[in-house]
Amino acid sequence: MNLKNRPPIFVPAEYRDEIEQLSKAALMDIAWDYAQQVAGTQHAPAVIEEFRKRRAVIELHRVERFRK
Repeated sequence: MNLKNRPPIFVPAEYRDEIEQLSKAALMDIAWDYAQQVAGTQHAPAVIEEFRKRRAVIELHRVERFRK
């Protein structure tokens, strides 16, 4: 996955090459897995709610960062 157009904000530069080697599908699987862990359940509605909360925070930061 090429992230060079809009680089990660929270991923330290020394780890970006490793992350860029992953496919979008692999990144989505990782995001879902973490959402399950944080939500403390595998119940899909609770997991997607946690995912949406995190997504909102990340999108806000990205909009602010790339607005400059």
